[in-house]
Amino acid sequence: MPSDLEWSSAGFENEPLRVDRFPLMRPVQYERTDLLSETASREGHNGTGLSINVSSKGLCLLMDWEPQRQEVLRVHVPMPIALSQTPTLAEVCWTRPVPMGQGGLYFVGMKFVL
Repeated sequence: MPSDLEWSSAGFENEPLRVDRFPLMRPVQYERTDLLSETASREGHNGTGLSINVSSKGLCLLMDWEPQRQEVLRVHVPMPIALSQTPTLAEVCWTRPVPMGQGGLYFVGMKFVL
């Protein structure tokens, strides 16, 4: 049984290591979309996450709730130009609980779909 400090690599076997990932720690606002009507009706999950890294294909967010795989969120991606954000759609590919902490925090890997 893996400890809380170990992560399973399940689901990552076919994912290539992305050399175009860049660390970017900025607040990222998100909104649930109505693409999945049963999840869109839940309240309280529009808010702000913290970006960990970003690439041309997606980003990793630190969030205070665990979205479902394949859920689509509208994220406002911070741009290098001061005070500029670009809204886009991103699909949840994976989630992992933060291994150290009080619980309730998740790393969420997302790929851009628009």
